[in-house]
Amino acid sequence: MLYLLIATVCFSLSFGLIKSQLSMLPTDFVVMLRLLFAFVIFLPFVRKFTCKDHLKAFFIGMIQFGVMYFAFLKAFKFLQGNEVALLTTTTPVFVAIWASLFGDRFKFVYILCILMSVLGAGIVVWQNLEFSQIVKGVLLMETSNCTFALGQVLWKKFIPDEIKSENLMASAYLGAFFLIMPFVIANNEMATTSLTYLQVLAILYLGVVPTGIGFYLWNKGSKYVKSSTLAIMNNLKIPFGVLFSILIFHEKIDVLNFILGSSVIILAILILHWRLKQDA
Repeated sequence: MLYLLIATVCFSLSFGLIKSQLSMLPTDFVVMLRLLFAFVIFLPFVRKFTCKDHLKAFFIGMIQFGVMYFAFLKAFKFLQGNEVALLTTTTPVFVAIWASLFGDRFKFVYILCILMSVLGAGIVVWQNLEFSQIVKGVLLMETSNCTFALGQVLWKKFIPDEIKSENLMASAYLGAFFLIMPFVIANNEMATTSLTYLQVLAILYLGVVPTGIGFYLWNKGSKYVKSSTLAIMNNLKIPFGVLFSILIFHEKIDVLNFILGSSVIILAILILHWRLKQDA
C-alpha cells in the first residue's frame, strides 16, 4: 500500500503541469521524451532474466505506458485539466473488468467500494461538461484508462513474483518508446519542435518522477495488494491532484466538493480494508 501511496503523490502534479506547460506541444514528441528519460533511469537496474520475461515487460509496456500516455496527453488538447482528472475515475471499473477476465473473483462489497471511489473522485472535480466539445477527449481518456488498467492487471498476473519490478521496467519503457517513436519520425517532430526552458524542466520531471519512479512504485505495489484495492487506489490521485492544482497552479475548485469527494474515497478504502481483514 505504501508504494501505491507514494506513486499517487508522484502522479498528482501531472494534471496541472501538463495543461499549463505541455498541452500545446506535439503529443508524440512529449510522450517519447518522457519514456526515454524513464528508460535511462532504469537501465542500470536491468538484470539478466530469460528473454521471455523481458518480452513480457516489453509488450506490457507498449500497452500500459505507450498507448496509455499517447491517449492521455492527446486528451489535454480537448479537455481542461480537471476534466481529464474527472474522466480518470473510470479506471477502477476497467481494472475490475480486466481482473475478472483474468480469473479474479470480486465480492459485492469490493464492487461497492470501487463504485464509491469512482463517485468520490467525480464529486471532487465535477464540472458541467459540454458534450459536443469533448467527445474526442472522452474517447481518448477512456482508451487511456482501459489500457492503463490492462497493463496493471497483466503486470500483476504475468511478471513472476521472484523478479523485482525495477529489473524489468527498462524493458517496459523501451517497448512503449518503440511504439511511439515511428509517429514522431513520420511527423518530423524532432526537427520542428522547439522547447522552452520551463517545458524542458516539465518533461524532465514527468519522465523521471511520475513516469519513471511513479510507475515503478505502482507496478511494484500492485503485486502486493488485491485487484480490488488496486482499483480503488487508482482514484486516490484525484483529490491529491486537485489539491496540488490549488496550491501550485492556483486553479479554482469547489472546496465543499473536494472535502465531500475525498471523504467518500477514504471511506471506501477503510471499508475495503475492514472487509479484507474479516475475510483473512
